[in-house]
This record gives sequence, structure tokens and C-alpha cells, in this order.
Amino acid sequence: MTLLHPDDDPVVVGANWYRFTSGEQIVNPHVMSVSFIWIVSGGGEIRAGGQSWTVDAQHVVRLPWHHRVEYRANRRGPFHIGTLHVVPRYDRSAPVIPRVAHLPGDPLLDDPARHGDAAAFRPGLSTMRNAAARRITEFGTIAIERLGEGAFDEEYFRALGRLILFENAAWADSHAQQTAVPGSLELMMTFIRHHIAEPLTVARVAEAARCSETTAQRLFTRHTGESMQAWIRQVRLREAGSLLRTTGMRVSEVAQLVGYPDPLYFSRAFRRAYGVSPTQFARDTVRP
Repeated sequence: MTLLHPDDDPVVVGANWYRFTSGEQIVNPHVMSVSFIWIVSGGGEIRAGGQSWTVDAQHVVRLPWHHRVEYRANRRGPFHIGTLHVVPRYDRSAPVIPRVAHLPGDPLLDDPARHGDAAAFRPGLSTMRNAAARRITEFGTIAIERLGEGAFDEEYFRALGRLILFENAAWADSHAQQTAVPGSLELMMTFIRHHIAEPLTVARVAEAARCSETTAQRLFTRHTGESMQAWIRQVRLREAGSLLRTTGMRVSEVAQLVGYPDPLYFSRAFRRAYGVSPTQFARDTVRP
């Protein structure tokens, strides 16, 4: 775990989307940042620091200060990625230049205002199931949007850099690497979350990951300890609980949004899971 020292003054210097073409390969030999890369869709391979990761949607990769990285996109379904670049220590005496050094000859490679320690940020692989990694990608999306708006607000991006490194301290990458689930399962889990209001059969979910129904069921059982339908039910009821606690929706409206067309059946399932009725659950919430 890499803790943020009180004297550190990190700043976000770059963030962007990139959509690879079929089989495209890119090598960046001298990336002077701590980088976070998340896969939006598609897949491919990322190599850095003597390691290689086969990645697809929902994977997040962290790369250390001053790294060499190679991207190899799949020929079928090349990946679409988001990238985020943080300089861990950027001297206050110098104005921040919002650009990432990554090629030989770039004067920013020897910028005396930029500092980092390659040993402090180990290469790591995680998924969106890791809350810290997921929040980093959310900050990355914010950075992309703000950088696209034009004027660079140094204090904003210094504050954002600090938040990102706080989340990085909770990354716990060694645990995440050991427990990371297969990409096919992540695809199915993401599909379920995005289509939670719709009827979800094993066949439909398996199709999202281009695998057989047997393989889909086996992946859920092996990595979650539950059948696919049991996992879907948990996701539905967890989302229902969140809606009941954070909105003023009626029980029947919540039931529809989480894939239960019959409110009575939903109420019974909810009571079995939470021990109280949806109405009582919502009533116990403090409203603004």
C-alpha cells in the first residue's frame, strides 16, 4: 500500500479516451507519470514492467512512475480505453504543464519540477469490483471532461491528483490480483447491472460474453459461490434497497426498475432478503 505523504503535492497532468483499431499496437517508451488505464469495451494486451495482462471490459491497470508500456489490441473487438496520468510530486514553484512526457527527446522528461518514485507504485491489475480502482476511473472520467472544457485550473487538478492518490493507497493490488475474476464473468456481471430492469435468462446473459450457458453457469458458481440467477436476484434486491433508501419512489415503481413486474412477488422476495417489507424499509430512512 502506497500512502500519501503530507508533503506530497500530486497533480493530474493528462487524461483521455483512446479507441484502438483492429490489431493496433502502440509503444510509449518513457511515460513520466503514475498511470491508470481502464478498459471501456473490447480487449487486448497491456505489457509493462516485465508483466503482461490480457484485459477486457472492467479491468483497471496501474503503472508506476516512469514506465514503458506496450498496447496490443485484439483483432476482433479491439479495446477502447480511458487513461489517467498523475505526477506524484509537482513543485509549487513551477506552473503545471498539463501534458504527459512519453517519447524520447521530450524536454518534459527532464523537467526538474516533476518528481516520482518508480518503486512506490507497483504495477497492478484490478477490476471495477475493487471500490478504490473504480473510484479512480470515476475521477479519471471527470478529469477527461474537465480537460476537454479548455482552460486548465491548476488548483482543481492538484486537488484531484490528491484524491486519486488517496484512493490508490486503498487499491490493495496484491489482493485484487489474486481475486480478480475472468473477463467473461466481468462482462456478464456488467451486462446484468446495465439491464437489471429487463428479463434476464441464462442464455441472454451468456450471449453477452459469447460463451455457452454451461460455461456461464460454471463461472458464476466457481467465482461467486452462487448460481447466475441467485446472483441476479441479489443485485436486483440490493439495487431495490438503495432506491428505497435514496428516492421517494413507490414500492411498485422500484419493483419495475429492478426487474420485478409483480409488486407482490417483489415484496415477498424483499422481505425474505431484508427481514422487513419494502414499505417499512423505506419508512425507516431519514429524508432530507
